[in-house]
Amino acid sequence: MQIDFAAHIERLLFLHDTLVIPGFGGFTATRSPASADYAGGSVAPPSKTLSFNENLTVDDGLLANEIAQAQHMSLDEARKVIQDFVDRTQLLLNQREIVNLPGVGRLYKNYVQKIQFLPDAANFSADAYGLPPLQFSPIARSREVTETPAAPTIPAASEPAPVATPAAASPSDIEIPSRRERSPVMAGLLAVLLLVVSAAGAYWWLQQKKKAGEQADAAQPGVETPATGPERPSLENVAPPESQAVSKNDTPKAAEQPAAKTDDDKTAQEAAQKRMEEARKQASGRQCIMIVATLQSQENVDKLMAKLRANNLTPYHLKTAKGHQVGIEFRYTSQRDIDDHSAILQQLTGVEDVWIKQR
Repeated sequence: MQIDFAAHIERLLFLHDTLVIPGFGGFTATRSPASADYAGGSVAPPSKTLSFNENLTVDDGLLANEIAQAQHMSLDEARKVIQDFVDRTQLLLNQREIVNLPGVGRLYKNYVQKIQFLPDAANFSADAYGLPPLQFSPIARSREVTETPAAPTIPAASEPAPVATPAAASPSDIEIPSRRERSPVMAGLLAVLLLVVSAAGAYWWLQQKKKAGEQADAAQPGVETPATGPERPSLENVAPPESQAVSKNDTPKAAEQPAAKTDDDKTAQEAAQKRMEEARKQASGRQCIMIVATLQSQENVDKLMAKLRANNLTPYHLKTAKGHQVGIEFRYTSQRDIDDHSAILQQLTGVEDVWIKQR
């Protein structure tokens, strides 16, 4: 009678945590919870892993009852069939053969004649049977953490005030972030004031230049200025000299110069207004600091900062205990500004993991 012992053993291991083969050894199932592999990006369901112990030889009756019911035989006949299976398996193992139990695993003897077991990848947990591993990808999320100082508590009069132990100073004290938050605002205001003063000076200089040009045009020969006073001579019926005569088809050069200068003044005023608008845009918004590298050598720090300045970027440098943090700082009004600056840094330096220190 041919009996598939591997199928009976596999079925019983789904229902029980321990199964003993009389005179041979026993299988023990260990339950493992669900686990996540962050490197591979997968989540494994709960499982039962098998191990074999040849010291478990006392018959628990599970395998004999299973075979007796499946093959419609008595318990004594089932125990005899099991003993024949154990004898054949021992003979194969002593001959250095590998006994394969499909769906369960493989058995073999090592160099000290100890039975070794290699379980298959089957999950014997009935609760998670058929559940495949799930694939996932982590989501990068940035958030701002603001520290709120705790309200001071006043101890009761009847109880002694607790003695405060000095805490170790950390880089995330409240005083340091407050200075960093105030300094960009003051710098922005100073920049706006400087631009406004520069624009006002340029406008005043253009007005002075315009007045000087008008006075020079009025003082040119051939252009008469109106005289004041009672001795003003009459110009009626007086023909101009031949050297000063102007034909109908010619246009006076003196009339062309004020028009050209007026156009230059308008162009200069428009340029000044554009500069003021750009300054206002740069001063508005929030400040962002991106770190591209942490360097140890001052020479490398100078080279990287010079490269950032050459590409019209404002470099940022902070010396810490781990090294020199080098990056850029700018003001932004939308997430698109941050993405554009990050893409420029990656293309310029070749560093892909640019991280945002402050936003």
